[in-house]
Amino acid sequence: MNDELRSRGYELNSSNSFLESILTSLRSGVVVLDPDLRVQIWNAGAVNLWGLRPDEAVGAYFFGLDFGLPVQPLHAPVKDVLGSRTENATVVLPATSRKGRALQCRVSASPLFGRDREVTGVILFMDEEPVAA
Repeated sequence: MNDELRSRGYELNSSNSFLESILTSLRSGVVVLDPDLRVQIWNAGAVNLWGLRPDEAVGAYFFGLDFGLPVQPLHAPVKDVLGSRTENATVVLPATSRKGRALQCRVSASPLFGRDREVTGVILFMDEEPVAA
């Protein structure tokens, strides 16, 4: 039984490492919210955009975080995705980078599906948009 537990633990650690490497490799800021809108994942892309570290964001209520993105306009689209009223929502917002630079940020909200395709959270993808000169 110990060998089986050790084997399952190794498999779980391998899977977690693989998923973490995917999230780290993405240039987009990726934030995963649970149904209570608490941050579950805050990837390196989000750190690069906003300067907020995962230990400052994970577990916090997303709409209570203070960083360079005005999050209130995201409330309705996130709730719509979470409530399965829409499959995807995208909003472009004026924002301020961690370095104090003004930018446009495209935020796309997608459902996080659990087993049986029930919505168990929301995935936010955040990308800087080119600003027209």
